[in-house]
This record gives sequence, C-alpha cells and structure tokens, in this order.
Amino acid sequence: MEIRKQDNGRILVLVEREGQEIVPITFELLQAGKQLTDQIGGILCSIELGNGMDHHSKEISQYADEVYFLDHPLLANFNPELYTSALNQLCQSLNPTAILMGHTLNNQNVAPKLAYKIGMEVITDCIQLTIEAGTGHLLCSKPVYGAKFIATFKLEKKPCLVTLRSKAWEPITPRTTEGKVIHITPVFEEASVKVECTKKIREESISLSKADAIVSAGRGVKDTEGLSRLRGLINILGTYFNRVELGASRPLVDAHLVPSSRQVGLTGEKVAPELYIAIGISGSLQHVTGILGAKKIVAINSNPKAHIFQVADYGIIGNYEEVVPALIKKLEELQ
Repeated sequence: MEIRKQDNGRILVLVEREGQEIVPITFELLQAGKQLTDQIGGILCSIELGNGMDHHSKEISQYADEVYFLDHPLLANFNPELYTSALNQLCQSLNPTAILMGHTLNNQNVAPKLAYKIGMEVITDCIQLTIEAGTGHLLCSKPVYGAKFIATFKLEKKPCLVTLRSKAWEPITPRTTEGKVIHITPVFEEASVKVECTKKIREESISLSKADAIVSAGRGVKDTEGLSRLRGLINILGTYFNRVELGASRPLVDAHLVPSSRQVGLTGEKVAPELYIAIGISGSLQHVTGILGAKKIVAINSNPKAHIFQVADYGIIGNYEEVVPALIKKLEELQ
C-alpha cells in the first residue's frame, strides 16, 4: 500500500456500518472531524473497511475531502486483528494528525490495538474536541469519576486516536462538491488472523443510541408483568417520536428480564434521546452516567428521596402502576 504523503493535517474518520447500512454516528464523527480540519486548515478523510462497498462512495464523498475504501475479502466481516492491520497500513502511509472513531463495542476492541501498534496516545468516550490555540495540540474532554466531573486531556503527540460518544455532535450536512475516492487493497499475512468467530449466540440486539425516546425500567418494575405495563406507554409515545425503545437498568438485565443490549448506564449503553423516562430507577451514579446526553429526563419513583430526581427535568412521585396508566390517558387526550 503506497500513498504519497502530502502533509500531517489529515483527520481520519472511521465509517460505522451495520451490515450494508451506514449508521448515524458516522455523520456525527464527520462533523467533529470537519470542525477540527476547519481549525487547522487540514484535510477531512473518511475510511471504510469492507468488501465490495462501492455503492457507499458517492454518499460519503459528499462529506469528506478524501474517501478511502480499504477493500479486501477478509474485511467483509468484523475482525479486530485485520481491521487493526488495515488501519495501521493506511496510517503509516498518510501520517494523519488524528483518527476519530465512534465509541462502539467493536472500536473499544480496535482502538487500543491500533494505538499500541502505532505507538500513539488514545482517549476514549469523548464529548468535545478542539485544537489548542498556539500549540496545535488536540484537547479532548470526557466525563470522569462516574461523570461527576468533565476532564480535558491534551494530546501532544501526533497522530492521536480518539473515540467519540454518540449524540455529542450534530450530524454533518452534505457539501455541493464531492471528495476524491481512493480504493486500496490492504496486504495481510496469514499469521495476523488470531481471532476467529466460530459461533454467534443469538440474542435480541438493539441500538438504543438510535432511539428518539426511551422508556427505561428499573428495579422497582420487578417482573415481566411490570414490563408489560410499560408497552402501552411506549406505543403511545410512538405517535410523537419516530423511534421509541425500552431500556433498563442493570438489575433487570442481571435478572434476565431484558437482554443486555437494552441496558443503560456505565456498563451498558450511553444514550442521548430527546426524551428519557426513568421508571422505578433509583438513579445510581452508574446509571446516571449513561443518560447525561438526554435532552429531557422524566423520573417516576415512589421514593421521594431517590437520586434520580436530582438529575431529572420533571419528577413524579408515586407508584408507576398508577402513574403510567394516567400518563397514557393524558397523552391519548392530547392526540
């Protein structure tokens, strides 16, 4: 893989896909990358790994100056070792200023591997990026100590790698001109394949980051009968929002009442919907960490001293068995 180096002012953005579809966080990453390239007068580049993904070239080229397609049959499915190897080859050729990835499960696997291989600094789960005036160093802000504080880290060494939290940036808007599309075939050694998928365990999989509204259940909901009561609220909210999902705190996941993909919190999904309704959730620090980006938080809890009320925009003290039906009735009246 040989690409002529031009400068070190490139910001590389890794395209996120689910199957054949580009997921929304990609356009948030591109917006973050654009803001950085505007500050340094650099080149915004997107990277997509896969096999036979030519149909994405025109779409992505509306947002980036350069579009790199790393195309190889072995990249058809996610493999952390191969993804790391392909990205390393590209970085060695381009010598970028920074690499931006979504803070996803796959990238939490790839990011540290790539950082170690290249010998670069890495900061994860960032919610703000900027270039320091005078030095050109990258400043990365992220929640720390269970989201009690926001810390800013200075990355002085180039290149650097950053993973970004979903919904922390607005999506980028398309340009009138298209960027240059460059196809590259990475070179792999057979020994580089150290991880092999032998079996996929089927479980309901849902991306809560795509939800416009989330109705989340906690320990106070207790059982499947309690969860069924929330379905009516989810259905009626569907007339006001494009996508409404059921979420949960960790106790319900541990009790096997909901799949792990619906867990919200420090060890689950970090979400940022327009509306987040916490029902029977006490509001532990681990859970609150995952809902900091929500635009509006409504809490329903029978305990007036529950910590969730301290972070909620609106609080309702009462048994959810009574509050939820009343809320559904009111929403139906407003239709």
